[in-house]
Amino acid sequence: MQKKINCVILASGNGSNALNLIRKFHTDTKDADAVEDRNITCNINISAVVSNIENAPVIEKVRLAAPDIPVFFLPYASVSEREYFEKELESIIRKYNINCIVLAGFMRILSKEFVSKFHNKIINIHPSLLPAFKGKDAIKSAFDYGVKYTGVTVHYVTPEVDAGPVICQEVVKIEENDTLESLELKIHDMEHKIYPAALKKIFA
Repeated sequence: MQKKINCVILASGNGSNALNLIRKFHTDTKDADAVEDRNITCNINISAVVSNIENAPVIEKVRLAAPDIPVFFLPYASVSEREYFEKELESIIRKYNINCIVLAGFMRILSKEFVSKFHNKIINIHPSLLPAFKGKDAIKSAFDYGVKYTGVTVHYVTPEVDAGPVICQEVVKIEENDTLESLELKIHDMEHKIYPAALKKIFA
């Protein structure tokens, strides 16, 4: 029998990637849209969700979709709160025997000390073909720059932002009639395909 890989998801916003991962990997989700996804068998288990924003939509969405997954709010709005956030996150990691930290729209930077402690156990998804367009507003940056191709990257987190080893990438073509809004939709659709596939690739 395969050992379960317990994951904690860190999210700050709407939670589309977090919900997508729960649909793929959580067998007891209440989300009706997940019915067709439940035939995916995997040893990945979503054990907890943590948000640094108290009223982030992801919190209520996860509670509705998967009431048995514990959801935590840990404040981290400024650098001064990072130490508390990481200390409490480590307590959650110990309590739920977490093997992997999955960043899904988590809009804060973890300390070098924390990242080093969990080397190759923190995974992030970024809306560009890294190393191009690192950091915030990557989709807009690619669109404004006028490149013909952008994409999505899943990578390990290292102390340098958006610079860790690439796990997988997928290209998204920017068509002449694309707007920023249509490109964002294409990127998000690709994220929903590539993130579960990347986790399965790692833990197969």
